[in-house]
Amino acid sequence: MLEKRKKGYLILLAVEALVLVLLLFNCFRRESLVQSMTGEELWGNTVQLERKTEVQGDFLRLSPGVYSIRVQTNLAPGQSMFVELQSQGGFFGALRSNGVIIFPGDDWMEFYVYVLDTLPEAFLRCDFDGVGPEGLAKLQLVRTNRGNCILFILMLALFCGVDFLVEYRRRILAGRVSRQQQVVFWTLLFGVLLAYFPYLTDYFSLGADTLFHLTRVTELANTLKLGTDFPIRIQSGWLYDHGYAVSLFYGDLFLFFPAALMLIGFPLMTAYKLFILAVIGATAAIAYHSFYRCVRDRYAALFGSMLYLLTPYHIFNLYGRSAVGECLAMVFLPLVCCGMYLLYTEDTETAGYKRHKWYLVLGMSAILQSHLISTEMTAIFMAVICVIFWKKTFRRETFLQLFEATVITILINMWFWLPMLFMLRADVYHLQWITSEAVQDRGLLFAALWQLLPNKGSAQTGMMNCEPIQLGVGTVMMLIIYFLWQFRFKKGDKICSFLAAMSLITLVMSTRYLPWDKLMEVPLIGSLVSSLQFPSRWMVLASVLAAMFATVFYRRVVESGGQLVKATVCVAAVLGLGSAVYHVGSIVYESSPIFLYAAENMGTNSVGSGEYLLEEAPLFALDMYYHKPVAEEGLEWSGYEQRGTRVSLLVDNKAKEARFLELPLMGYQGYTVKSDAPENAEQPKIADQVGTHGDLRIRIPGGFRGQIRVSYEGFGIFHIAEAVSLVSVAVLLFGWIRKKGKSGKRKNERNKK
Repeated sequence: MLEKRKKGYLILLAVEALVLVLLLFNCFRRESLVQSMTGEELWGNTVQLERKTEVQGDFLRLSPGVYSIRVQTNLAPGQSMFVELQSQGGFFGALRSNGVIIFPGDDWMEFYVYVLDTLPEAFLRCDFDGVGPEGLAKLQLVRTNRGNCILFILMLALFCGVDFLVEYRRRILAGRVSRQQQVVFWTLLFGVLLAYFPYLTDYFSLGADTLFHLTRVTELANTLKLGTDFPIRIQSGWLYDHGYAVSLFYGDLFLFFPAALMLIGFPLMTAYKLFILAVIGATAAIAYHSFYRCVRDRYAALFGSMLYLLTPYHIFNLYGRSAVGECLAMVFLPLVCCGMYLLYTEDTETAGYKRHKWYLVLGMSAILQSHLISTEMTAIFMAVICVIFWKKTFRRETFLQLFEATVITILINMWFWLPMLFMLRADVYHLQWITSEAVQDRGLLFAALWQLLPNKGSAQTGMMNCEPIQLGVGTVMMLIIYFLWQFRFKKGDKICSFLAAMSLITLVMSTRYLPWDKLMEVPLIGSLVSSLQFPSRWMVLASVLAAMFATVFYRRVVESGGQLVKATVCVAAVLGLGSAVYHVGSIVYESSPIFLYAAENMGTNSVGSGEYLLEEAPLFALDMYYHKPVAEEGLEWSGYEQRGTRVSLLVDNKAKEARFLELPLMGYQGYTVKSDAPENAEQPKIADQVGTHGDLRIRIPGGFRGQIRVSYEGFGIFHIAEAVSLVSVAVLLFGWIRKKGKSGKRKNERNKK
């Protein structure tokens, strides 16, 4: 029987490999031109509607695949054009596409449409607003190989899932997976699907910051495609190609996953939804591992991780706020809690004690790359722990592990935090003004913490727009049960009591009842308070601390609690699960469906609060637009080319005095200008003052004529920080490989003996 199973498994692997190889070859097929026309050729089927003109191309028969629409225009100010692919036949939903508006200055546009079934009568349609056929230089429809790439990735994922289930079943039959482990696996999988329920559709909904983060993903993908900058500091496509330094201040590390999916060919909507699925899955897995590592009880860890995963604040961050940074921070916070728990509760002589610091290194590094405000709060929390348990903090081994974890985290992340701090001093941003605003009234009311059935947020009492910012009925009930249990049975536990107290303290800190505005006037503390913007952010820490408390208390109940207490804990679990079901159902029911296939129709000025805009730039970018360089009188330019943050053009200053040239680039410090003029001649240079909308200004010397090249190079300290991080990672990897090699060698020697 075992031989037959092994043979069948090998046949399955062979079939999967053959299918993947065939699909992989298709990924390298050349593009094929389906239709190409100029404005004059397209002008045959015309419908005149006052100022607008609708033009329709010839009917096409399109087979399933991903197609690219490429548009080259010549639009003057006040003119625009709308382009889309439509179909009069085929099955419902066979064509997945959005039209795109093209504005003056955006002379070249490419976007994708997705055909899921044969379209017998598809056609390109253009709306001309204030312009005739001369406004369209070329319109092309091209069949790409992106559909083959998407199919390859989907089949690879499907085969990996099938292989995992086959191997998992084999391990179960072999007795290598216990019943507890099976319960944990299927329950966590159910929890992940429940938390992901609002996105188990062919559409999605917009939260408060969704467009901002979608633009981050899109422009990260576009910047990677250009291949002009790495590490990426400025995403060049924002603000009508002026660029936005979001990557300099907001870590993009984990956004490379959805950006890579976009580069492969997935629509932005699908890439973002898959990213959220990965975030939810990682939250469940890491929380369970961290809690289990602390208590060594599978059901206790499962209980705590499910409460954490389905916390209303977590669900609200995913869908209501679309707070990608906080959601990512919540993925890794359990690692930090686990590391601190083990360092302070285990004996320093325990085998493997020195490995606990890696929980802190991995957790803090990931949080730093995800969300700066969460990093600040976590660092404050760790400092409080160190002070409260100062005797254990200054134990030799504990102190060394904390010190090593801090140094390693600082070194491997220097490439990110050092340029960020440097640029905060180099320029003045709207960030400084936004963080100076009052935060007192942005905290929670206590009434918001006691909602039993959280919904999408439109009918609750809480912060600002009545959002469901709370721990959840299950977690709150566990806190109540603990205090009653402690009062009745006098079985208080120091760890439980501490975690319960910290949960309540952080919960109170999320409210408006603390004197936040007064604290803003205190040196140092004031800057930390103002950077929070919303006191409710403390719910991030409250959520993980409360879940960890529930984990530890569950184990105590199993060990010594009476039947009544156990039954009450079961009721808390049921209520928490029911609350989550109601919450995600409310989100699905109340949210408006959005179908987003072409990222280009979002625009590029969704800068959120505009924290990272220069002080001179308009906060909401309402009067920014695509434009070419703007020169002062007497200065002429030609041959302008822009590729990301790199620009080249010919300039001719006919005046004797210096003239200024404004480029459509946000004038952040770190740009350099080079020319082909002799070294002994006066060179163009970056002006001290920025121009209109914060544009970069170049000072061109009198009589200068030649080519200039402008690019963002950053500063030397950036490259030093990058080198330090690379060397640090290399040293750590070398040490780990060397240690593994020695361990394997000793193991082989023991086996020979």
